Amino acid sequence: MRTILVATDYSKPAKNAAFYALHLAHALKANIDLCHAFGLPIESPMLGQTVWSVYEYPDLYEENTKELKNLAKALEEREKVVWGDEAFPFHPSIHYESEGGDAVHVINNMAANKKPLLIVMGMQGAGMLTRFIFGSNSIQMIENTKYPLLLVPLNHKYNGLKKIAFATDLNKKDIKTAQLLIEFAKYFDAELLITHIIQSNNDVIQDATYEHKKETFLKNLNGKTCYNCIYSENIDYGLEILKNKDIDMLVMGHHDKSFFKRLFWGSHAARQAVELEIPLLTIPENVHVHF
Repeated sequence: MRTILVATDYSKPAKNAAFYALHLAHALKANIDLCHAFGLPIESPMLGQTVWSVYEYPDLYEENTKELKNLAKALEEREKVVWGDEAFPFHPSIHYESEGGDAVHVINNMAANKKPLLIVMGMQGAGMLTRFIFGSNSIQMIENTKYPLLLVPLNHKYNGLKKIAFATDLNKKDIKTAQLLIEFAKYFDAELLITHIIQSNNDVIQDATYEHKKETFLKNLNGKTCYNCIYSENIDYGLEILKNKDIDMLVMGHHDKSFFKRLFWGSHAARQAVELEIPLLTIPENVHVHF
């Protein structure tokens, strides 16, 4: 069965992301697997501390399983409010599992077993963006996940997906990603806005090579798509312009690491762009996506 893996630490951003994932699961006709990794006491060569760590595991497991059960119940109640008790439309089944250990390791192991459509995580929002992105768990997930990873800001509530923006430099690798995103967008009857940000001091804007590159990228894409070229002095300000396009989700292929670093390491303008407070979906390179 198709599934969405929702990683949670029970925080407000994580709960908000879980509610967002519930709407995606409904549209994608997928179940939800809640996942929590609980920290274990630090072991040391001293025998007493090592034994204490093993001794505490059952209690930690039981405590976190109860927390996951409560979250699952909250999601089931939200289902009833939004869709009622009818057998139609589709109602996602909600499962949960907790495990002790490193969060990234636990999430990736569960993903390997579940083979989800995507992994969903919450983030604090623009004010806490730097802390989130460069926290060990989140940045490692972005770097190491083999599945699409959706980051949902704390204050963003699901209100449908009407326009999904895919930021690309029109490289050939992104053509496959664009085709996958078209399939994803169909579940929501959404439009895929293929966005190319060109630095205004770049002479290739009217160049025949560029036009050929654009045509090659677009010619085999079938679905509700629109091409948007943003002329800006740099990518950071291009993202600032993009935030006025009324988009509901921003997507990037993770192979473009320079673009990704610019988005989160860049200037004040880049951080302002992130203050869109919209979900960010990253697509890993060279993996099978099941949309």
